Amino acid sequence: MDNTDKTASAAPADTCMPEDVIPLKEKVIYGAADLFGGGQAAFISVILLAFFTDIIGIDAAIAGTVIMVSKIWDAIIDPSMGIISDNSRWSKLGRRKPYMIIGGALIPVGLAILFAPIQDFGATSKVVWMIFAYIIYTSISSLSQVPFMAMSSDISMDYKQRNSANTWKLLFDIIAAGIFYLIPSLLWSQVTKGAMPYLDFYFIIVFGFGLVFAVPLVVAGFLIKERAPYDINEKKRLNIKDFFKCLTVKSYVWHLIMYVTAFLTLDMVSAVAIYYTNYIGGAIDGVQVDFGFIKMDMGSIMIIAPLMVSAAIGIVISYVIKAKFSKQAAFRAGLPLYIIGAILLACYQPDWPPILIPLFAMIMGFGFAGAQSMPWLIFADTVDVAELKFGYRPTANMSGVMTFMRTLATAFGTGMVGWVIGAANYVNPDIDENGNSVLQQQPESVLLAIRLLIAITVTVLLTIGFIASIKYRVTDKRLARIRYFVLKRNESGEESFTAEEKEEYDKLRKLLC
Repeated sequence: MDNTDKTASAAPADTCMPEDVIPLKEKVIYGAADLFGGGQAAFISVILLAFFTDIIGIDAAIAGTVIMVSKIWDAIIDPSMGIISDNSRWSKLGRRKPYMIIGGALIPVGLAILFAPIQDFGATSKVVWMIFAYIIYTSISSLSQVPFMAMSSDISMDYKQRNSANTWKLLFDIIAAGIFYLIPSLLWSQVTKGAMPYLDFYFIIVFGFGLVFAVPLVVAGFLIKERAPYDINEKKRLNIKDFFKCLTVKSYVWHLIMYVTAFLTLDMVSAVAIYYTNYIGGAIDGVQVDFGFIKMDMGSIMIIAPLMVSAAIGIVISYVIKAKFSKQAAFRAGLPLYIIGAILLACYQPDWPPILIPLFAMIMGFGFAGAQSMPWLIFADTVDVAELKFGYRPTANMSGVMTFMRTLATAFGTGMVGWVIGAANYVNPDIDENGNSVLQQQPESVLLAIRLLIAITVTVLLTIGFIASIKYRVTDKRLARIRYFVLKRNESGEESFTAEEKEEYDKLRKLLC
């Protein structure tokens, strides 16, 4: 069955077929649909653990376990949702878009359940509710996001058109991440100070964040086109062995380590930021940061905002390094700065000027720029290497494994934050007569645990990522040779290689595959 749309506008003056052209309006709509993908990951990593401990009143170690269990479910359901989407034939909208529409419409419902004000429930009831609430939320997320991510290749058969559409997607992803790291952090500080009732924050989450996430996804489900043809009679099965086959590609494994360590570091720093600024930065005592022209209350935004802003600026420097040297050089160039900034944060003392906290976070942000941007560029190169090894391009499979591994890593990392501060005897807030959480002074063991979480996890994870970037040996020159060998092999087989070519071909496979 060919489900391509024959009504697209005229093709550009190259090899792109008219039916593969994506109008600009559609690219923008497609990109905007990723506000949920980019925004919800930032939003959840910043406040979910603190919501469990400081609003609902769940023990920190138990809260970490709840998050880990739910994330493991997310990791399991993602591959299954991919197969379900591939096999769907029940709508004229195509295989992917019905799930984008349904899943998108359910996002506010999932947020309403996840962040429900259940402070008055019993201890056991709270834990049971949060496990099922988070499982429901992650299921809704998978329902919409796995098919939406597949649209990155299905939106057009022309790679230039796909690249252009996915550039819009990346732009909206970056915008969403910045907004939903910063705004929740700012609002959360108002909640913990009692300046904003939690119910007000709850309605902002459901009807504000929920609609911002849901509407573009639903609109995209109706208006964008699935141009890739598919066989109406073909059905796929979930084969775990085949799903992880790409892990036999050496370069892909090193890339995966670079990707996971970089973003796991950001997840853990985001989860710790609220606890750090509350109890080490002095937010609990009303500490303010004096910027000279304005004074602002201490809060997690004092870490998240400068980190994200300086990372955005640093991406420009990373691209310069990439152009002059290599992608992996750009990835690791700033990692020592990230580690230095984290150690400085961990060493911060209450009698130091509070302005140092955002300054240290800025150092971390500049260090994170390359680690944030380069894995997305490197991914396409590892697909080329996989094609050299397997004879085909397992793009969707490799993308799925990246999502799977990131989800598992986030589950473990966020759980680790809860376990560590729980084991250090974290004191949950009291609830006042108005139902507001009242933060409590923490024992020295908790303060030490927070410091160690920042210093040790950042140092260990980024050192592993640094080593992986050295082991990753794909270069532009080698990519050019890979393309040459793949094309020649496809046209006339390996037997057409000269002796010198066969020797180079075997060396490339041994080095990179």
